[in-house]
Amino acid sequence: MQATIKKEDDDGMGIQVFDTNDIEHKLAMDFSGEVHLHEQDGYPDTPAERTTEEGEFVSQVRQYAKYYVAQETDYNTVPWDLNPDRFETVRQALAPLSSVEIKEWFGDLLAQSLSHYRDDPDVDTGGISRPHDLPADKIGPEDAVLYKQEIYLDDDDRLEAVSGVLITYYVAKGERTTVRYGETPDRDPDACVEVSPAPLVTPEPFRDYLVYNLRCQIRDCYVGMGLEPPQQYKVLGPGQYRFTGKYQHFDCYPKYYNYDADIPGYSHEFTPELPISKEELGGLVDPKSGQSIYSQIKGALFSR
Repeated sequence: MQATIKKEDDDGMGIQVFDTNDIEHKLAMDFSGEVHLHEQDGYPDTPAERTTEEGEFVSQVRQYAKYYVAQETDYNTVPWDLNPDRFETVRQALAPLSSVEIKEWFGDLLAQSLSHYRDDPDVDTGGISRPHDLPADKIGPEDAVLYKQEIYLDDDDRLEAVSGVLITYYVAKGERTTVRYGETPDRDPDACVEVSPAPLVTPEPFRDYLVYNLRCQIRDCYVGMGLEPPQQYKVLGPGQYRFTGKYQHFDCYPKYYNYDADIPGYSHEFTPELPISKEELGGLVDPKSGQSIYSQIKGALFSR
């Protein structure tokens, strides 16, 4: 991707972008990032006539143009939910949070996720209760649900507020909806973490998962602009659910969401703080055992 701001007037900017196929795009964008005109000769003008891959190329150009303008000017043209720089700031704010602080800010999110394992004998849920019942109109298995929580920083980039738990679920095939709980500030959040039900039983590894989820979301932001992420974001795992859907169903993308995907330069790097020391962990593993390593250590990982 290569971009240039060709002109600027009272109404906005004219931006030239050459995409990864060296197709020239001309965009008219206002100072809030809304694209009012997008011309190009490489793909069909009508979105319905484009292939999936062609549609992604056009979308990537728009997102990259917004990011480029934000990098080169003082205009805030990047949507809050696709802003990799802001996500990194939130990541840094979450990483040092203590166990007590995680319980204070994200306790309901942890409990909502962990409540799916109340009947699993291998997971010590500590008698946890589910803060919010699953919606009555939800379809599919109980675990077919996504939990989210929006995060707000103050002017010093410290955690100021969080939303309540958001529950995203399917009400029909291909049709999702979201219910929200709690109050939020009257402004856009700085990031939103996304969690599928997981047997993370203590605050520290849960915190580490939230931090890793944002790292994967940053990867998604770059991929969504048609760019290779910087090295520290070449990681595997679920980021934003909307991108996971693309990675699952669009042939033009590798399976970045898959921890085991074989993608050159990418790796799974989620290393949560464990409730036991490395020495204790090593003592639990018997290389001659017929059990998998997971089976040998899961009691320690999922207990308090």
